[in-house]
Amino acid sequence: MTRYILLIASLVLACNLSAQSDEANGAVATELSATYECENSEISNFQGFTKSAEFNCVDYDFWVDSWYTFTPTETKMYAIEIESLNSNNQNVRIGIFTGTPGNLTSQTGCATRYYSAVLNSGQTYYINARGASETTQYRMCVYPFPDSPDNNDTANAEEILESTIDMCENSVVGYTANASTSGESYCTNSNPDVWYTFTPTESAEYTFSASLVNGAAPLSISLYNGTPGFLNPLSEEFPSQTNQCEDIVLGDLEANETYYINVTSALSSQAIYFDLCVYKSPAPPSNDDCTNPIALNVGQSFEDSFIVATNTSATINPGNSNFPSCGTLDFSTRGRDIWFTVVVPESGSFTIETRVEPDETNLYDTAIETYTGSCGTDTLEPYYYNLPPPNTTTAYCNDQFVIGGNQFAGILFTDKTPGETVIVRVWGWSQQFGKFRIAAYDSSTLSTDEVESNELEVYPNPIKNEVNISYSNIIDEVVIYDIRGKEVLKNKVNNNYINLNTNSLESGLYIIKVKSEDNVHTYKIVKN
Repeated sequence: MTRYILLIASLVLACNLSAQSDEANGAVATELSATYECENSEISNFQGFTKSAEFNCVDYDFWVDSWYTFTPTETKMYAIEIESLNSNNQNVRIGIFTGTPGNLTSQTGCATRYYSAVLNSGQTYYINARGASETTQYRMCVYPFPDSPDNNDTANAEEILESTIDMCENSVVGYTANASTSGESYCTNSNPDVWYTFTPTESAEYTFSASLVNGAAPLSISLYNGTPGFLNPLSEEFPSQTNQCEDIVLGDLEANETYYINVTSALSSQAIYFDLCVYKSPAPPSNDDCTNPIALNVGQSFEDSFIVATNTSATINPGNSNFPSCGTLDFSTRGRDIWFTVVVPESGSFTIETRVEPDETNLYDTAIETYTGSCGTDTLEPYYYNLPPPNTTTAYCNDQFVIGGNQFAGILFTDKTPGETVIVRVWGWSQQFGKFRIAAYDSSTLSTDEVESNELEVYPNPIKNEVNISYSNIIDEVVIYDIRGKEVLKNKVNNNYINLNTNSLESGLYIIKVKSEDNVHTYKIVKN
């Protein structure tokens, strides 16, 4: 998506919006792009256009359209795609027709954004670009699928060299577009696949990772030893870390032995290009074991206290703890847990929360379990928290986020014993591993600014149905957060005084942030 944005920005700056026709009769010929980079895109909108009779799809009553033609000079596979530039992609569609204006036959139906097929040399195809409104901007392009890849079978497998985990400096860009099915893939007997070889210089566990460069079909990697025609997939039997047919696959490899790597994808209307990288798996993290946890310092918010952690290469330590009581999908065979500790603050209230690390592409979800006591299957004691309403029970394991707006796990503790040490276990959902952010924080300790009473007043406190705020300077905005740090009320002001209705707030402790041009002040209030 980023490459499209950069391409679009440069094209928009360089030229005016391209011409197109309101009807099929008189449709404008579009220029073929050489690759999926769509260097000859049509970039335009639907200003002044109407809906054509050929666009007769149900539930698209108020849409509009425009027309192009494409006449290939070679008979081969082509892709035609459209993308919105100023709104959701659900606001654009594309229709492909054969025939002549007044007698066109649809090849695509109503809900397509991508289309690929073998198009015949010299035949004119009509492209109907469709938008939800006149202001919808779009990018449309036509490009050929690449020729069949050279590494289409094991006999012509391409060599890949070892990279480092953070750089992938020796990665290769490959494609399954126009590849055939080799018949030797462990993952598929029907989808296109390509082959690589890798010869490690030392015996170790290696990680093979494939990521999409273009297209949207899922990728699968599988690893083999042996020779072409007599390949054996590496065993998935526990305790092997190998789990075949994922986009990241691990393998315990022997030095100087040649291994075969198969990459396959589902068929797609877009050309599937991918980046393949292999690197030596890193050593287990320092907090891989319950006996060596990382201490989390309790801050005032997630943002000011998080650390970046990883469970890559983490292992199960069944002698130190039982298996978790939630989020246990495949944990018993390939779970990857790491450990932390938290000391309960004086308030007795705190949150443990995990969030996504922005540059991580493999770890999508985490689970958390909390204990007191000491490491061991008989000595770790569950450390309970109250499940949020409407639940009325307790738990000590969490695999669903209950604090705020992402899928990573988080737990809020209240009325706990200050000074108590809590042991925290974190792992990736369903064998996932990678980097993530974790923090322990107590939002009830957000500092209250020491400002003179004649400058800023927040009253009454405690509050019931309303709160008054007055300030010597112009107030720009007032935001109220609950004890979990979640925004519950927000109001733009542009005045020295505001009266806020707080009927919607439940009883409890809240933090008010008063924002003005000169400063941001925080206040703790209690709702009775």
